[in-house]
This record gives sequence, C-alpha cells and structure tokens, in this order.
Amino acid sequence: MIYFDNAATSLPKPECVKAAMCKALSECGNAGRSGHIFAQRAAETVFQCRKKLARIFNTREECVIFTSSATEALNTAIKGTNRKKGVTVVSSLEHNAVMRPVNSLRKNGETVMRQFVADVRNDIVTCDNFSTVCRSATNIVLTHASNVCGKILPIETLKKLAPEDAIFILDASQTAGHIPIDIVNLGVDIICIPAHKGLFGPMGVGAIIINPFSDIIIDPLIEGGTGVNSKSLEMPELLPERLEAGTLNICGIAGWSAALDEYSIDFKERNVFKYLVDKIKDEVDIITYSAPFEDSVEDYVPVMLFNKKGYDCETLCERLADMGFALRGGYHCAPNAHHTLGTYAVGGSRISLSKYNTVNEVDGFISALKSI
Repeated sequence: MIYFDNAATSLPKPECVKAAMCKALSECGNAGRSGHIFAQRAAETVFQCRKKLARIFNTREECVIFTSSATEALNTAIKGTNRKKGVTVVSSLEHNAVMRPVNSLRKNGETVMRQFVADVRNDIVTCDNFSTVCRSATNIVLTHASNVCGKILPIETLKKLAPEDAIFILDASQTAGHIPIDIVNLGVDIICIPAHKGLFGPMGVGAIIINPFSDIIIDPLIEGGTGVNSKSLEMPELLPERLEAGTLNICGIAGWSAALDEYSIDFKERNVFKYLVDKIKDEVDIITYSAPFEDSVEDYVPVMLFNKKGYDCETLCERLADMGFALRGGYHCAPNAHHTLGTYAVGGSRISLSKYNTVNEVDGFISALKSI
C-alpha cells in the first residue's frame, strides 16, 4: 500500500520511535512524582523532548507544554486565554479543533465569533478580508495551513494587521515538520502542534508552544496532580506545571523525542509535490480545488484536494485503496474549508505527502487515476 494520507497521520514512523517507546515502557516511572531512578529517567525523557521542541520552535523549555494532542492544545489555548468575553476571529479554513471550542464559547455567551474568508488564490484579498473583522479582536485563532487544500496563510502579515493586544493562537498541525517555524519571528503568542504528523512522532501527544516574549497567562483546561505544590488546591503558577495536570504520556513523549533527533525540513518533499501538481493538472477529468498551478508550491504544504468527474470522493478513494493507494475522501473535519473551496456539496479526495513519498509513487498514483 502506497501511503498518501500524511495530513491525517504520517507513516511510516522511524524505527527509532518504536524502540524509544518500548524502552520507556520498560524503564520509566512517573516523571516528577518521586526521586528514584525510574522517576528520574522519566523526568529526563520529558526534559529532553521539551528541550528539542524549544530549540526547533525558538522558545524556552518551560514554554513547551505537553498535551494529549493538538486538539487538547488548541482547546487549552482557546479557552484558557478567553477572559475578556470579547471577539474571537477565525478564518474560513479552520479545522473543527478550532471551530468547535470557539463555537462552544460563542454559544455560552463568552465570546463573539467573527470569521473572514481566506482566499486560497490571493493573499492580498485574504489580508483585506482579515483587516475588516480584526479591529476589535481580543483573540485570533488561525490555521497555519489548511488541512484540506494545503494553502499556507500569510501569518506574518496577518499578525501585523492584528490589534497589538489581541492574543494570537496558531494551529500548526499541518505545517510543523514541513516548513520552518520560528515563533518569535512569526510574532504569534501560541502555537499548537501534534507529534504524529509532520514531526513523525506517535499519536497521543501534542504540545502548546508559547512565545518566550509573550506575557499571556493561560488558565488550565484540566486540573489535578502536578508533582509540585501538592499541599495547594490551586494549580501552580509557573509553567510548564500549570498546564500539565496528571501523568504525562511518557512513552509517547519518548517516541516523539526520538523522532525529533531525525528532524529536518526535507526539500525533496516539495519537489515530489511539485511533480504531482504538474502531472495531475494534465488530467482533463480531474478537478482540483486549490491553486498551486498559478502560485508557487512554496505557498502550500504537500496537500491537494481533487475529485474525478463521474465519481463521488469516497467511492474514488475506496477504488484507489483497492489499487494500493491510501488517501482520504470526505470533509476532513473542516466543513467551512469545503464551503470556501466550493466542495461542501460533494466533499473531496485528499492526497497528502511526506518526505518518504517518491516520484515513482506519484507516477503509479496517476496511472491508477487514469485507469478508473
């Protein structure tokens, strides 16, 4: 099976991930709960992963908060910074991991939600649309790149247009590991990431990355034991313990740490994606819904949405699976993105690459598409 569903989770994982997880399962206790060797090993495992993420995203170690997923990270960031009961701005490309917690706050009267249209073909239009709704924003929550069509939003420009005191949260689920991300240069307050996509870690781990120059305070989404200040009924004030209640996923963190040892931005991935774009645009019965044909593929992560004339997307993906190609059809947990792309009525077939995919695999995929 040729794996083209990396926007859902990356495969294959490096062998070192499995080895590190098995080692942690055998040798690690509960980090921060005791002084014996097993607890110390767990604490060191957590610290090393925290240190690597801090280096990659340009922050301090204590500004890296482990969660169970990017979804938990986003929920914590969105709900934990929403104190003013003001205006939350989102784009029309957001995943439900953003839309559902923001909508929950809206339904409870805790925020006003304003959405702007992200034009996947024109960043200037996107910025103009953003500027019309962001003036009174207290919180801004945006995807870095669409999980449906791969378009990267012009975050640095949008940040400059935003009110200076607005809290800016970035969902980097689709960009982390595919493009360099420096939280200080971007200027955002918080980045939320998963381990299991472009960073090739295991499922069940994510992180909140906080800008070291931001003075925001995030209220905990989950409260409980932290291993420090145990006599107090309040969560600790200091990071990372303030936001890390309960036992961390030590095995998952160990696997992620091992994957990060092999971290690099692989530009061959972009070349394979460009090859795919060039090949698929010549197929007259294929409809594509993003714009890498007119723009540079550098404006995209390696994700493309398409349909084949005469086939619904899920049937097409089933046929492709029977022929040995793993893709995802449907709505990709982002219905607003499908509204924006004009595919809400029909959904779409999504192909998403990783650094392990090759031009030969793309050739095989194009041949399979032609034969259906």
